[in-house]
Amino acid sequence: MQLRQPAGAAVSFQAALDLEPDNIEALENLSILAMRGGQFDAAQRYIGPLLALNPNDPAGLLASGAIALAQRRFVDASALADRIIAGLPDRADGYILKARALDGLGKTREAIAMLDKRAALADDPRDYLYQIMTFYRRSGDMLGIRATAIRMMPLYPDDPRYAIEAARAYAAEGKQDKVNEVIADLLKRFSNNADVLIAIGDFWRDTQPLGVARAQVLKIATGAAPRVRSALADQLIDMGDPRNAARLLATLAPPEVTTRNIDAQTHYARALLATGEIAQARNKVDTVLRFDGANPEALLIRGRIKFLAKDYRGASTDAQLAANGDYNNEEAALLVAHVYAAQGDQVLAGGAFGTARQKFPSSPDVLEAEIDWLLSQKRTEEAAQRAVSFYRTHPRSGPAAQIAHKVCTQTHAMACGAGPPIVAKMLGL
Repeated sequence: MQLRQPAGAAVSFQAALDLEPDNIEALENLSILAMRGGQFDAAQRYIGPLLALNPNDPAGLLASGAIALAQRRFVDASALADRIIAGLPDRADGYILKARALDGLGKTREAIAMLDKRAALADDPRDYLYQIMTFYRRSGDMLGIRATAIRMMPLYPDDPRYAIEAARAYAAEGKQDKVNEVIADLLKRFSNNADVLIAIGDFWRDTQPLGVARAQVLKIATGAAPRVRSALADQLIDMGDPRNAARLLATLAPPEVTTRNIDAQTHYARALLATGEIAQARNKVDTVLRFDGANPEALLIRGRIKFLAKDYRGASTDAQLAANGDYNNEEAALLVAHVYAAQGDQVLAGGAFGTARQKFPSSPDVLEAEIDWLLSQKRTEEAAQRAVSFYRTHPRSGPAAQIAHKVCTQTHAMACGAGPPIVAKMLGL
């Protein structure tokens, strides 16, 4: 169990149960393992004798409650939770089960209030706060998310997600001294973690003027490890500062391409292309592809260069090769669609945008690209339908709301007012 090998653990517990059919420890663990694996019928075979031996066994009741939740029997789950709480009033398990049952019954606020009260009393409130955060995130309650993040940050010192969420909360409250304290600590402890530094850059971009955010990213990128510098240079490009990105990468991309520097080489080619230095970008990417002819990022950059030169056949070939080398390459899928659109082939362009939408259903970039193309084809109603549908399935996405609002205010399409009233209200229509 401690080695996280549930299958092996189940075999051993089953062997123990075969030797001693009334072994409570074996029954408890087998019921929980079966429940976690979604094997509800098997779980019930262990829960039955377990509760026959001990009607208030917490593991048996908890497994029964989890199965009831999965089967949407929320009243039953709530009753089982009450029995666990009565037997173990100081453990979180019963309260978490009760909260999830209340949530299933549409009483999410009541569930949060109960967990909040328990968290205030508990020596270790992490389980309670984690469940509260889950409820807030699902409902898109930013105030709740931020307030909970502040409480969770000191409990998860090695998880930067809560610290960044807490920084957003402090920024929203105008507590800049607390923001600076949180960010300074993250920069000190995660100075070589590209993902954390990119998240900090996103935080700056969202909370500060763009020029200030760029300057902050450039400051931490200068002198950083090569891998980190490459990632932050890409972020600067996305922030509209490709020249500083190119300067950051120049020393990491010497004439000779090697296994160690190929990543920086492709990032540098991207930066050169973004600055408009197309010939230099082409030379650099050609050098990379001579070293590794299947490099997806290099193929994509060369495809963009060919697209700009209106070499649509070559651009499409490179985009397809990049997509074949990296199935999850969103930019490659969009480049294929843009090639067909530029050629004026509406059927193939529509199919390519549709394929990209199916592969990346939660991407606002794919949504925006398809909507821009639909609007260019005067297909305003279809564009509005896409935007509103995406917003309705991604109500917590800021970009989704912005795109839907933009399309609906520009087109005044019927689709913008055809959905549930809450959609039109949240879009400001």
